[in-house]
Amino acid sequence: RVRALHVDEAEVERAIRMSLADRPISFLVDLGTGTGRVLELLGDLYERGLGIDTNQAMLAYARANLDRAQCTNAQVRQGDLHNLALDDGCADVVVMHQVLHFMPDPAKAIIEATRLLRPGGRLLIVDFAPHELEYLREQYAHERLGFADTQIAGWFTEAGLDPLSSQSLAPSGANHAEILTVSLWLAQRVGDADGAGSTVLANQMEPA
Repeated sequence: RVRALHVDEAEVERAIRMSLADRPISFLVDLGTGTGRVLELLGDLYERGLGIDTNQAMLAYARANLDRAQCTNAQVRQGDLHNLALDDGCADVVVMHQVLHFMPDPAKAIIEATRLLRPGGRLLIVDFAPHELEYLREQYAHERLGFADTQIAGWFTEAGLDPLSSQSLAPSGANHAEILTVSLWLAQRVGDADGAGSTVLANQMEPA
């Protein structure tokens, strides 16, 4: 029911790939991996991938999906997204796909995700723009009703990240109140070895 309210997932997945396909990825971490779809989608872009989730049943499902897709360079394991058993600076990319709106403390989750990134490593968050669908709290356990660009950018900065880009994907031709806009926010950990320096939100895309 929730997916029916937003743009087709194939369009979101194209945007995810485009956000991360411009440079090699040695180690990618997918936080809140769920079915393992992000690991499968990006399997040809990284050397090694790891999915973390708290739900053992979902992890079993993810393992089955990855095996079926012959994605042999990825693994999944159970873990607490607020206290990850991974070394500082171990990852080139961290992805949080439709995870942040379930978390009681999104800022803390972003700080923990940032801890995993090497200098110049990137964090990609995919979630909903602000909306007013209150029933998602009770029926689907959403803690937050979406996030504004300025809110995410502020959390990025507090965590030691440079915001790089923001995209918004809304259903085309939508003419009713019950729609969800999917947003993608990309940031880079301060201290890029290439000396890229600080950036501002760029490549802003208007909802379709």
